[in-house]
Amino acid sequence: MLTRSRIAALTALSLGMAAAVGTAAPAVSASPAVSAWPTSHASPALASGAHFPAGAGNKLGHELEQAWQITRGQGVTIALLSTAVDPVTGLAGKVIKGPDYAPLAGASATDGTILASLIAGSGPTGTNAFGTIGRAPGAKILAIKIADFDSHGGNKYLADGTWQSIMARAIRYAVNHGANVIANYPGGDGSTPALDAAVQYAISKNVVVLGGATPPLHKQKSSPLYVPDSLPGVINATGVSLNGLPKLQGTDAEPVNNSVLVAVPDNTLAATGPGDSAYTAWGFYSDIAWLAGTVALIKAVYPHITPAEVARALAESASYHPSGGYNTSVGFGLINPIGALHEAGALVKLGASAAAGPDIKSAASRFGAAQPAVIEAVQHAKAKLYGFGGAIVAGLVLLLLALILGIRRRRRRPVIAAATGGPPGTGGPPTALPVTSFPPP
Repeated sequence: MLTRSRIAALTALSLGMAAAVGTAAPAVSASPAVSAWPTSHASPALASGAHFPAGAGNKLGHELEQAWQITRGQGVTIALLSTAVDPVTGLAGKVIKGPDYAPLAGASATDGTILASLIAGSGPTGTNAFGTIGRAPGAKILAIKIADFDSHGGNKYLADGTWQSIMARAIRYAVNHGANVIANYPGGDGSTPALDAAVQYAISKNVVVLGGATPPLHKQKSSPLYVPDSLPGVINATGVSLNGLPKLQGTDAEPVNNSVLVAVPDNTLAATGPGDSAYTAWGFYSDIAWLAGTVALIKAVYPHITPAEVARALAESASYHPSGGYNTSVGFGLINPIGALHEAGALVKLGASAAAGPDIKSAASRFGAAQPAVIEAVQHAKAKLYGFGGAIVAGLVLLLLALILGIRRRRRRPVIAAATGGPPGTGGPPTALPVTSFPPP
């Protein structure tokens, strides 16, 4: 069964629902909020931001703004596999409508629209990294609908075996229609050969596949591995709450396992929902936005960079590496957009061959000190070779003549027997000849 760790609570439509999910119920005229699971199902945050210093949030904001001076993701298409996406103001001209693999009348577009705005929305605050703007505001969104969480009958698309097939088809469609990055929301447990093959197909085409930062459903030290987050080649992140940034408006749980590459802020971000409604979003919404946006910036500058190089650039550039260099709570450290751009550039420049140097041998050089000796072949006189060759030819001719004569003789024998016998009908061959069986004429 496809797991979904949080639901969207439309507080402008229902104060009771907002109260049920543990958020402060705003006035009816206030904006809806993207909330966490009901309190009874929520888990405490497993990946803590305590590892990072108090100024980490402000530093990250400056790093993103520095990256924007190089690129804002122009030329990159991010396939968003989620619900439908409404073409709201901040996404005008940026949304490419893909197929609907979960068709339902009146399906909600809340999740997809919020995620799209957090990743690529323009927003009115074009310079504030934590304002109403996407992490890669120059990128485009290829919206592919794979799920519906709020409409009646939507659960049939979330059944085990069904959602994997839908996601696999969506990934292949995204690859074949120009996507450079694929962001998945949500993930689930239990992969299938079709989904595995689709992910590998995307990676083989140089398309970066991202996990959905799928969180655990229960309190535990290590969370289960979900897909596509944990599939080979997929880049996954976990969320941490950073001091100095807007706080989460509810509890949150984040993945803690070895599929985590880096940590990203799960702090509250401003978003735009259907009908240009203002939303606040946190948790995995923020996680996906930070990861997808940063990867889009890398692909914008280095379109031919491989998914493996992208992952390495994110890991090596991450800020505040944990003790030992890596752990399953924060990965290699906190994401660093400008650092990832610089690291990606260094990786691309490495190339596939080693630079010349004192210890570098050319392709034509030999490892041994001496040149190989000349091989002496046995020599034969030409007359002797011609003689052997002539004898072989003569032997073949004689053998051929013998075969021809033998065939003619076999064909004549039944004719002779018939001519020397008695008149037709006397029965049997003449006594002067031996009784012999011949093949039929």
